[in-house]
Amino acid sequence: MEWIIIEPEGQLDSLQRAKIISRELYNITRPVTVQHSYESEYYLFGWVTHPDTGQVALDISTDYVIKVHPHCVLERLIAVFPELTPEERFNLSSLIHQVEEVTFQYIIPSDVTVRDYEYMIQNGWMQEDYE
Repeated sequence: MEWIIIEPEGQLDSLQRAKIISRELYNITRPVTVQHSYESEYYLFGWVTHPDTGQVALDISTDYVIKVHPHCVLERLIAVFPELTPEERFNLSSLIHQVEEVTFQYIIPSDVTVRDYEYMIQNGWMQEDYE
């Protein structure tokens, strides 16, 4: 089990930003232009909310393989990471548009820390019986 803690950014709180990230990751495989109406609320990863702070962490798998649709659009995903340098933005976009699938660990921005189960327990994100 792995998590990425989502910091608020600009006008977006932690939950709003987590939902956009997860939704846009889903859209890599199924761009909005090819989705059915019932997919409008689909996300790639779920999330947990810290019981005291309300901050959100995406419940991710760095080994998850994302199938890349040839018509995927990355602008909104990239825009939600303003901390990316222009070079990182270009590299991410180039990578995704050159492959048929990509492992999630290669999409994570370099300044993001992936947290493990022990960290989440020790920092009050969940109880030890979390599954």
